[in-house]
Amino acid sequence: MTSARRTARILAAVAALVLVPALAGCGTERAGSGAAEGPGASSGPRSVVASPYDEPVDGGDASKYRENHAFQSTAELTPADRARGEAEVKKVKAGLAGIAEGRKTTESQLREALTGLGYSPQAITTKTFGPHHNTFIVELGRICLEGALGDLVNGLVTAEAHGRYLEGTGCVKPVGGH
Repeated sequence: MTSARRTARILAAVAALVLVPALAGCGTERAGSGAAEGPGASSGPRSVVASPYDEPVDGGDASKYRENHAFQSTAELTPADRARGEAEVKKVKAGLAGIAEGRKTTESQLREALTGLGYSPQAITTKTFGPHHNTFIVELGRICLEGALGDLVNGLVTAEAHGRYLEGTGCVKPVGGH
């Protein structure tokens, strides 16, 4: 028997094991769910018992994600701050594009480029992850400018503006939650 035939048989057997109970309707009614349980049983609305297995597995229930990541929430920016933040994002992307292309950018080069764009050295935080990826944070009062330089991805510069973190860590993302 060839491996292709063996694989086809295994897949057919697995499909049968999965589909037969689903097609047969197994598990669609629970005991005490209001189904006709004898003479005089009500045909009114049925109560459904909630099961922990009924929760969507496709990410549809985002409430747990929000709850588990609430410690990373940021303050809302006013429309004026949001506009200023977007202007700063454009400025940084344009200003860093030249140093990101085809070179290994060091933290000191990144810091120098950001100070050259007019940011205070005390407001700048940089980190390096591997030889080709640098991140930066610029604190601008209520506005945080966060981004990265990826030298391996054709000089990709990413940046975004957001409010300060509510956990009291300023513009540095908190690392732990509840």
